[in-house]
Amino acid sequence: MLSVSGLTICFPLPGGIVTPLHDFSLTMKQGEILGLTGPSGCGKTIFCTSLLGMLEHPGYIKNGIIRYVPGKTESAETKEAESLDLISLNKKQWRHIRGKEISMIFQNPFQSLNHSRTIGAQFIEAIRAHRPHTPRRECVELTLSMLAAAMLKEPRRIIRAYPFELSGGMCQRVMIAMALVHRPALLIADEPTTALDKKNEEQILRLFAGIRETYHTGIIFVSHDEKAIAAVADRKISMAISARRLNR
Repeated sequence: MLSVSGLTICFPLPGGIVTPLHDFSLTMKQGEILGLTGPSGCGKTIFCTSLLGMLEHPGYIKNGIIRYVPGKTESAETKEAESLDLISLNKKQWRHIRGKEISMIFQNPFQSLNHSRTIGAQFIEAIRAHRPHTPRRECVELTLSMLAAAMLKEPRRIIRAYPFELSGGMCQRVMIAMALVHRPALLIADEPTTALDKKNEEQILRLFAGIRETYHTGIIFVSHDEKAIAAVADRKISMAISARRLNR
């Protein structure tokens, strides 16, 4: 479902050009959980944001190919014909892909959620981003079912709550539920267990395993925690800090 070849990402800075990701390649099958690990600064998050067309300015992709096969395509012949070059997509095309075909759970759920709006209101916005005419009642029903699937008790109370009224583990489950609301074929989870205690971490790991089993979702699981990756991933890719950190 995903093929990355020779990906090089650069950031121009006053002292020269920093290359946090150099000649990086991987392939991934649909329904696979791929663990991605490595030290801070090796480019894990930068790689993930490049898969969503969200590379932070002034970063740019210097070289490489990112091909993605939409998850709803079944036959091998059609898959090949309909594979997308993610690097070449424009803003309009990305609006149809981001959140629907490819979704991401960011590192800090407290920063990702809007603390001035209820959980329910944020879910409705996420649903209508790709299904703009969905009636409110249908949005609420879908929200409740996704929160329950994310192992959250009392989903009717949670949709009326604000993020600051929930624990870290609950906010993480809310983010997972929101990322899955359109049943994406590829889910990117960036350090989803870092700020959690042992009990919540184990529950989140079981949740990811259940997501793959239920929806046949491909998951890129990014973590420093080798034990967490070993517990959930089919295989692991270890990234290293690029030797080409600064080209003057």
